[in-house]
Amino acid sequence: MIARAASAAALLLLVATPAHAEWMSGDQLHETCTATAPVDRAMCLSYVMGVLDGFRDLDRPPRTPLDASAGQVRDAVTRFLEDHPEQRKLQGRQVIRAAIVAQWPKLQPKPQAKPKPKPRKKRR
Repeated sequence: MIARAASAAALLLLVATPAHAEWMSGDQLHETCTATAPVDRAMCLSYVMGVLDGFRDLDRPPRTPLDASAGQVRDAVTRFLEDHPEQRKLQGRQVIRAAIVAQWPKLQPKPQAKPKPKPRKKRR
């Protein structure tokens, strides 16, 4: 009876804990992606793909080739973190965006020019 109450209380604590999507920094992402343990590399892959899926809702999401595998995207992020250690202080999602843009610059949507404001007419 006490064990059941304790496990129910633990379950409630897990359910009540808020999820936080910004939990991985560039440093943590680098550590995870360069680890030799398969579970860490799988976590890196999952995180990169999750962030990439989250970018779909943006007006101009970063683009990868249609035939790019999840492993190729993960490897691009890992190389970017190796080549740009100063970027590791950013949030993981910022690093992933920068890595994709750096790896496939020609695929990225062009910035849209802001419309020029219409000249105001003076009142008399």
